Amino acid sequence: MTTAADLMTPDIPRSDRDRTVGETIAVLRGHTWDEVGHVYLVDDQAVLIGQVPIERLLQAKEETALAELEGLPPIEVLPGDGAETVALRAVERHDADVAVIDARRRLLGAIPIGRLLALLHEEHVDNFLRMGGVSRMDHLHLSLTAQQTLNQVRARLPWLLVGLAGGFVASGVASAFEASLKNEVALAFFLPLVVYMADAVGTQTETVLVRRLAYGEVELWTQLVKETFIGVSIGTIVAVVAAAGLWIWNGHPALAMVVGASLGVTAIVATVMASLLPLGLVRLGADPALASGPVATVVQDILSVGIYLMIATALLPR
Repeated sequence: MTTAADLMTPDIPRSDRDRTVGETIAVLRGHTWDEVGHVYLVDDQAVLIGQVPIERLLQAKEETALAELEGLPPIEVLPGDGAETVALRAVERHDADVAVIDARRRLLGAIPIGRLLALLHEEHVDNFLRMGGVSRMDHLHLSLTAQQTLNQVRARLPWLLVGLAGGFVASGVASAFEASLKNEVALAFFLPLVVYMADAVGTQTETVLVRRLAYGEVELWTQLVKETFIGVSIGTIVAVVAAAGLWIWNGHPALAMVVGASLGVTAIVATVMASLLPLGLVRLGADPALASGPVATVVQDILSVGIYLMIATALLPR
């Protein structure tokens, strides 16, 4: 894992608070710096106490003390902090500066914002590729050799096989309710709707959760309680709208109740499963972005089909 120490440069301008603008500019001109977005203010123990943006320095009079030009405190990170987490914190602050300090708050160096943005872009592209079963470097090879083609097939095929196996399981679940489907053929018409809505709600939850995981730890029970409440709210609204619309459309109140109830229940289940899968992968040491792909889709599809047909069997007359 890339850390703040991997991106840090120690070659940054440092100064005490009493130095003047003229003196500081003279020091800056006498050296080629890796990062000159800010002048870092430290005490006599090298402890970070603030920073001065370079634009304020250039606009001030030469006799002005740096203490009068201090900007917002920089983001402080430790050398072992994850680089992606640091990058997201910096993006939140827009014009943020990232200082790397040790346990005693002594300034070790700084991370240029350009490196953070490049890392963030690379990680986002990598996550999207992994959702489709593509490895980090596959997209860089424009002319593929036979071995490279085989490697791509090996990377993608397992996830497609997971989806294939899940499709067989979902078909088996549906076949267990063959009698209900024969009694009410219209049930088959709304099966794609129930599956789609569950996938859509689950994908929203997974996207938000994976983004939160990039910032750091997520408490399991807090996540479950929050997403369950959201699932109940969304499920209730969708269920009422769908049931009312279907009732008006075809005048079949029992079928409308089945579809509405199924949409409500599957929305709740989808938010719970979409929370458990990424967190479970994190506990296993796997990339949580994988949960937004075939694994979550397969699980949610199987559950959606089962819930829909169980509700139909319970509510529709035989």
